[in-house]
Amino acid sequence: MNPAFSPALLEQVRVAFEQISDLPLRVHVTDVEGKFLFANAEARIMFGLNDDLSKYNIATFYEDEKERQYVLNVLKKVVPAQWRKDFKALLLIEGERIKVRFSSKPFFDENGAIYAMLNLTESMRRVEWYADLEDELEVGLFMMDRHLKIADCNHFLAEILGFDSTADLKGKPVTEFMWEPNAANDLLKALLETPKLRKEPMKLKRKDGAMVLIEMSCDASSLEAGEISRVRGVIKDITFKVFYDDLPVGLFLINSSLSGEDIVSQVNYTFAKMHGFEKVSDVLGKPSDIFQANPVSYAKYKEELNKAARENRPLLDYYMEIKDKQGRKRNVIVNVRFLPDQDGQIRVGAVYDLTDHVAKNTRTLEADFGALLHTYIATVNGLRDTMGMLVKAHGHDVLVQEKNVNRVAATNLLNGHKKRLETLLPELEKMAEERKVNADLIERLRKPWRRFSEKQMEREKDNAAWARRNMIEMRNGLESLRNTTMPRELVKNVRSEIDEILRITTVLSLALSLDELNERIPEFYYFRDYMRRKDTDLRDVKPQNIIPALVDATQFLEEFASIRKVAIAQHYNAQDNILVRCNRASLNRAFHCLLHNAIKYSWSKKGDNPPYVDVRVDKKQDTVEISIENWGVAIRKEELENDLIFNFGQRGSIADDRGRSGTGIGLYDAHNIISKLGGSLRISSEPTFGNPPEVYSNPFITKVLITLPIVKQL
Repeated sequence: MNPAFSPALLEQVRVAFEQISDLPLRVHVTDVEGKFLFANAEARIMFGLNDDLSKYNIATFYEDEKERQYVLNVLKKVVPAQWRKDFKALLLIEGERIKVRFSSKPFFDENGAIYAMLNLTESMRRVEWYADLEDELEVGLFMMDRHLKIADCNHFLAEILGFDSTADLKGKPVTEFMWEPNAANDLLKALLETPKLRKEPMKLKRKDGAMVLIEMSCDASSLEAGEISRVRGVIKDITFKVFYDDLPVGLFLINSSLSGEDIVSQVNYTFAKMHGFEKVSDVLGKPSDIFQANPVSYAKYKEELNKAARENRPLLDYYMEIKDKQGRKRNVIVNVRFLPDQDGQIRVGAVYDLTDHVAKNTRTLEADFGALLHTYIATVNGLRDTMGMLVKAHGHDVLVQEKNVNRVAATNLLNGHKKRLETLLPELEKMAEERKVNADLIERLRKPWRRFSEKQMEREKDNAAWARRNMIEMRNGLESLRNTTMPRELVKNVRSEIDEILRITTVLSLALSLDELNERIPEFYYFRDYMRRKDTDLRDVKPQNIIPALVDATQFLEEFASIRKVAIAQHYNAQDNILVRCNRASLNRAFHCLLHNAIKYSWSKKGDNPPYVDVRVDKKQDTVEISIENWGVAIRKEELENDLIFNFGQRGSIADDRGRSGTGIGLYDAHNIISKLGGSLRISSEPTFGNPPEVYSNPFITKVLITLPIVKQL
């Protein structure tokens, strides 16, 4: 033995050791470095020490050496000559883990530094190892006597039942805390039949009268058959757990990983079910953005959430669209906030599913609006017929096949009358000067004529309206010459030319308006059918031939295509019989929408070749593919990649090219119909003629591809 301290200090430690070494405990002394100085027989047996203690160090017996360092740090604060009695350690002796409890008395040198410690050590059973945690565990521990009175309990049981201390509970019969009158008798009967009960659900009554839902596990000891001496047990408060699991609101906790990804860390069952999962465990650990309808809406949600956090408030009643595991979209309201002191790494919240509520109210509104739209269409059709009759009555000399206005013939005729009027006006001015007619009356003719002659509008319709406006003003000015000495024949000739220009421009305006109305009519019909669809998309689904539905949609849009000067090329056999399970009306609506879009967004071409819409049907082994291709307005890459064009009410950012109108519902509806039938709807938009893909002002080829499963015929 070669201690690093003086013989006097060593003697002090030896005397203290010998005073207690005969106790039936493991007694040993170690220096500050952990080397054994003294050990009685019990300690030598426990640690496996031989006579040469100098080669042993207590630190090597600790499973975790940091535990010994903790002991030293605590002992430095102990008053000299005092014992510290509450140490526990897990030792590793000859490969076996041993739990011990020990008391230690430190010895200090003249400088106040620890140089040795005297230790009393005893082994512990597992139950003793955890005994001091009893009152820290959030479970109620109890013991009842043979009369089912509370003999002992911990403070947490008192908290569960709303009492201030355990003393308030001891001696009370458990019947006072049972919510149901016969629950105590039922418990006694159950214990007589099965002395061990595990996780029994029960209802208890708090001191304040509130209900507590608990799970109880207990063991009963019997004096003799049919009688119980005592019951020991554990009670766990599951009130919040029941709320948490059965609350009709999805609860969630999301945290940010080290890489910045949002991870779902905790949810309740309602949240899991809302997102298409059967078990909570199936949701945990998944990135939260997989539930978002598209990246753009998720980014907007995160932006609003961060804004609320900067303002130190929760984000409340935030409406958003999500998609579940199966890809179905749902309408939800989110209330969420970041946890304080977490640097925006953890957020908690609740999400409420509004899908059924929104759908119910939407169907009611749609039915009312559909009926109104049906009446509106009837009115528009009547107006269209009236306009058509006016065009026939006043444009007889410029009609083609008694139906359409020949724009070239009408323009030539208009220019002829304009030239004749141009020659008559100087003559009228000269005659007015000779007959000393008031110059202001002639200026009333000259001013609108100058406007009409000098300014032309860009659009044909606006130009016709501009001409009519000025001709009406000239005609009113001409009326003021009636009571003058101007030659009647000259005034009559001027009036005739003005009236002809008015007639032709009116016919052109009516024809152009009629064309615009005819362009809108298919959209009116589609929108009406969408509003009146109710639940037919999934009802009346049966094997039907898709070719007639495609033919019907094409024939209905022929007039619209003619107005747009678009050719429809049909590459399929109208006599084919290709069966798919569908609702005929909804599938027809989908075809109508997609074909209408292809026609509407086609560009006109120079020369005699009209723009085209190419419709093909390709029957494969188990599926049929219908492709609709057009040449014209592009769809941006990001709108396709993020499926933005399939969002309700969303139109492509270039969709209003050249004033093209739309609702943003068609592609959403078509995608929904095809998906419900087990098919897919994909769209591509690629530049033509080697144009750069980012230059969207150039024409693109846009292709819609519908894939549907075929019903095999026996």
